[in-house]
Amino acid sequence: MQENNQTNNSSVEPDTTTGPTPNPAATASVEVVATENNTTTEVVTETVSAPQTTVETVVANNDVVASAGEVPKANETVVAPATGVNKQLFMQYGIATLVVLVMGVGLVYALEQQGRISTGVFTKVSELVNPAPAAATVNGTKITKAEYEKNLLQLQNAATAQGADPADESVQAEIKKQAIDVLVNTELLRQEARKDGIEVTQEKVEARYQEILTSLGSADALAAKMTELGITEASLRKDIEGEILIQGHLSKAVDTSKITVTPDELKAAYEQITATAGPGATIPPLAEISTQLEAQLKTNKEQELVNAYITKVREGAEIEVLI
Repeated sequence: MQENNQTNNSSVEPDTTTGPTPNPAATASVEVVATENNTTTEVVTETVSAPQTTVETVVANNDVVASAGEVPKANETVVAPATGVNKQLFMQYGIATLVVLVMGVGLVYALEQQGRISTGVFTKVSELVNPAPAAATVNGTKITKAEYEKNLLQLQNAATAQGADPADESVQAEIKKQAIDVLVNTELLRQEARKDGIEVTQEKVEARYQEILTSLGSADALAAKMTELGITEASLRKDIEGEILIQGHLSKAVDTSKITVTPDELKAAYEQITATAGPGATIPPLAEISTQLEAQLKTNKEQELVNAYITKVREGAEIEVLI
């Protein structure tokens, strides 16, 4: 070992322009170092106080991470990559998070399938993966065959309940036409309502839902009716939303305030009822049913105005029937 008797004096001059002011005081110490020749050497070490700095060192697995020979600079954070146990902990945390996420997604999917919630997320994903065949398109918006078939079944059941023969070809043709026309007209009116800025709040949907529930008498009766119609609570609420949306638009687009029913119209309607009544049917006097009959005639006139408006809207729409 070579003996080094040189004294290494270094001075640090403070920067007077920027940064904190260092302590100008310096201390000196004498260190006695023994050498291989059993001699001693005095080494004078001058220590100069440097500006105070902040160094943060991150320790991973009890190892201080810094390159050999490197000293962290002022205000520098040395970040250690997670290794060993840390990696394992991160992996476990990631797996646990994934499991919770999958369970959450599965729960949302199950609730939506049961009709207890309606996010529309899984329906959209399913449509992207397996596009449903279309029965018609309205300005680029698809009406699916499933919607058409459900509506067709409901109209067939209604026709049968009113005494029509669903096996009759003319009846079948009319029901099929009505089934697709109702869906097309409904979609057209929805689109017009959105253009008109009509909005439907959840409070209005809930109020209408409760009206239906009250009219049927109980939740069980409503559930049975939905089963009969092949719909879920989610789809019923969607239909209610569409109903409110369309009614809001029609109340602005169609003026029914001037509709009146004359005495002659009322009399003519009553005579038609009595003439078409079946054998043995008892028709109350006009005076007893005039109020109800007048309301029905007003409704018929309102429907005529709505039909005229729908015809006008259809003329300017791009409609393609695919069935």
